[in-house]
Amino acid sequence: METLRLKMADYIIIAVLILAGCAGLWLNLQQSGASPQKYLTIYVDNELVAELSFAPDDHFSYSFPYARGRHSAVLEIEGGRARLLPLPEELCPKGICSHTGWISRSYESIVCLPNRIMIVFSHTPPEEGGNIDGITY
Repeated sequence: METLRLKMADYIIIAVLILAGCAGLWLNLQQSGASPQKYLTIYVDNELVAELSFAPDDHFSYSFPYARGRHSAVLEIEGGRARLLPLPEELCPKGICSHTGWISRSYESIVCLPNRIMIVFSHTPPEEGGNIDGITY
């Protein structure tokens, strides 16, 4: 029985595919934050709390309720990026959500598991699309 061996052409094809994949990934990561207008979606207890739209030169703070409305968290937006200000230590013992720091890319998010807070970037404006994935006629 004859064994199959890789030839020089096989190595070249593999190298070209790996380089093309790395280049595509790099370009995708570079272009993900290039949008002049950004949209943030805030969820608490898996329910939509707010959809925010902001420009790179905006600077403001947004306060939203969590823990069934008993407490309030503050989201700071500045220079096209966002961060969650520290929550009280008794409600968020490790503070991982505030230690996440500034997020500015579409693949980044802030998550606070003890309080079930999730802050993610969305690609479409809040008034467009909603929960509709597609329409069939």
